[in-house]
Amino acid sequence: MPTSPASPFTTGSDAAEQVAADPFWSVVRRRHPDIDVVVLPAEAAVGPAAVEVEARPEVDPASEAARVEAHAVALWTSLVGGEPTEVRSRWTSGRAPATSRVETTLRLDDADPTGGVAAVGRGAESLEQDGWHVLAPPDGLPRVLAGRGDGLAHEELQLVLAPAESRLVLRLRSADVRLAPAPGGPGTSEGEQA
Repeated sequence: MPTSPASPFTTGSDAAEQVAADPFWSVVRRRHPDIDVVVLPAEAAVGPAAVEVEARPEVDPASEAARVEAHAVALWTSLVGGEPTEVRSRWTSGRAPATSRVETTLRLDDADPTGGVAAVGRGAESLEQDGWHVLAPPDGLPRVLAGRGDGLAHEELQLVLAPAESRLVLRLRSADVRLAPAPGGPGTSEGEQA
């Protein structure tokens, strides 16, 4: 049965030829001739709506970076305790056009493996009590993966112990924000007059 002009799907001998030419589906078809193979077209990824992007706050970059870093340090203090060896923040692109996120990483070198495992376990419990969605995989590196909020307001946190390196790392990625134009820069009345 050939494809009708109104149908978005390929059927009949045209479909059989496409399956035979595909490296994956041709093997499936050859090994299982008794089943019908139906391959549906991929759906386009749906990104955030413009309304959701516009609803994100417009922030001063320096103030937002300082706020997220202070939040990450407060989380470190409550989950791990003590002082980290290093605190580093950077801007990353957001999950939607015209948005950005702050990523703050705190690191403790020469971490005691036993204390690090205990900190990760306490961190999982504490984050869950604070309303984070927590995943603490039972195998592999001792780690907690956590998130809270929806859509562009979603924050992510990782607390990971790398025993071979004796390193404990907390990484916090902020929710998406829109950056306010720099004073006197493009898009401001002062910048347009210059």
